Amino acid sequence: MPITVISEAIGFIGIVLSLLSFQQKKRENILLFQMGASISFSAQLFLVGAVTGGCMDLISFARTLVFSFNDKKWASSKLWLAFFIAVMIFTGIFTWKDALSILPMTGAVLSTVALWMKKEKLILIISLFVGPCWLVYDILSGAYTGAINELLAMTSIIIGLVRLVKREKSLANNV
Repeated sequence: MPITVISEAIGFIGIVLSLLSFQQKKRENILLFQMGASISFSAQLFLVGAVTGGCMDLISFARTLVFSFNDKKWASSKLWLAFFIAVMIFTGIFTWKDALSILPMTGAVLSTVALWMKKEKLILIISLFVGPCWLVYDILSGAYTGAINELLAMTSIIIGLVRLVKREKSLANNV
């Protein structure tokens, strides 16, 4: 089976996990689905030779795992936020291929900030700015299901935001 077919199949799994993440009502569930998507897209990117992006997604998996425990004392320090941003920047520089490498690094840093947030609304708003970075990178790297994911994820984030705002308005009207 050609690498392209395998990478796109893995990317499809990432799409499903990513879309499901933005429809979750609880932060913990958003993060769980994001971890699965990170692993899937990392594998896809390594298979197409997009090393910077693959590394960013692996770091994103570790980051999301730690952030999922930030209600615990050991994981609640802002030093984790700084640590993961620094690791992403260092890794981006270390794996630098060309100017395109700035895109997954920027997207990964933005998503790190988003997932540090505790409020679902802030996670979704910041996540809207992540998509364009990865969209361009995926297209130019040949990770086409990754690019499709970004288009779908941006749409899903908007739907999730609309649902969240409606829920907030409903709760405010019932008080």
